[in-house]
Amino acid sequence: MRYALQRLGQFILVFLVVTFLVMVITRIGSKDPARDLAGGLVAQEQVDEVRELYRLDEPFVVQYGNWIKNLVTLDFGYSYAQNQSVNDMMKQRLLPSFFIGIWAIFIGLLLAVPTAIYSAYRRDGAFDKTMSTTSFAFLSMPPIVIAVLLSFFIGVKLRWFPVDSNYVALWDNPWQHFRNFILPSFTLGLGLSAVWTRLLRADLINTLQSDFIMLARAKGMSPRRILWVHALRASALSLITSIAIQMGGLIGGAVVAEQFFAMPGIGDRLVFAIQQNDLLVVQAITALLAIVVVAVNLLVDLFYAVIDPRIRHARAIK
Repeated sequence: MRYALQRLGQFILVFLVVTFLVMVITRIGSKDPARDLAGGLVAQEQVDEVRELYRLDEPFVVQYGNWIKNLVTLDFGYSYAQNQSVNDMMKQRLLPSFFIGIWAIFIGLLLAVPTAIYSAYRRDGAFDKTMSTTSFAFLSMPPIVIAVLLSFFIGVKLRWFPVDSNYVALWDNPWQHFRNFILPSFTLGLGLSAVWTRLLRADLINTLQSDFIMLARAKGMSPRRILWVHALRASALSLITSIAIQMGGLIGGAVVAEQFFAMPGIGDRLVFAIQQNDLLVVQAITALLAIVVVAVNLLVDLFYAVIDPRIRHARAIK
C-alpha cells in the first residue's frame, strides 16, 4: 500500500511538471497568446475578453492554477480555431486514437510472442535468422514507409481494405470497424512487433539456460509448457516494460497513421492545433497523454509483483 501511494505521488508530480512546462512553452512560443486563443483574425474586443478569461496578463503560475481548476471540473476551454469546445473535440477524436493504439498493441503482441518463442527455441536456425532479418527491416522503416507499402499493396492493388479510413465503432459494425482500422493499426503494429520480437527473444534465450528450466526438462515437462508457461512468464518483465514505454511512442506513430489514412483521431488534431497555435487544445491533448503514459507505467510497475514473486517479497521486506 505504501509503495502504491509513493508511485501515485510520483504520478501527480510528473503530471504537474509536464503540463506546466507545456503551458509555459506554448505561451512563450506565441507572439500574442490571447489572439491565438481567440482564433487569430478577430476583433480586439474578443481578444481582450479571452485575455481576461484565461488571465493571460497574470504570471504563469496563476495561469496554470486557473487551468488546473478548470481541469478538475473537466472544462478544457473553447477552441475558437475549431469553433467547438475542447471537450467536444476530445470526445469525437479520442476513440479513433484509442482503437488504433489498442489494435496496434494487439497486432504487435500477436506477431511478436510466438515468433520470439520459436526463434529462441530454434536459436540460430533458419527460422530464427529469417525472423531476425525481417524484424531488423521493420525496425529500420519509419511508420510513413510502412503506411505507403500497406496502402499500395493491400489497399490499392489488392483492394482488401480501404485506404481512406472512417471511424466505425466496434459495437456498431464489427466488420466495418476492423476494415477501417486494419491498415492504420498494422502501420504501428509491425514496428512494435519487431521491437518486441527481438527483446523477448533475447530474454528467452537467457531464461532457457536457467537452472529452473533445466530442472523442468529433467522432470519430463513438455517443451510447450516450458516455453509458454515457465520461460515466457520469467521473461515477460522486459516485454511489459517496453509496452508501457511504447505508449508514448504510439502517439507519434498515430499522427502518421491518422493523417495518412484520414482517420479522425487525437494525433491528427494535435498537428492541426500546433499549426494553428490552438494553445488550449495542445494543453488538453498533452495532459491526456501525460495521464495515459504515467498511469500505464504505474499500473505496470504494480503488476510486476504479480508476474515475479521476487519483487513482491522484496517490497514486503521494505
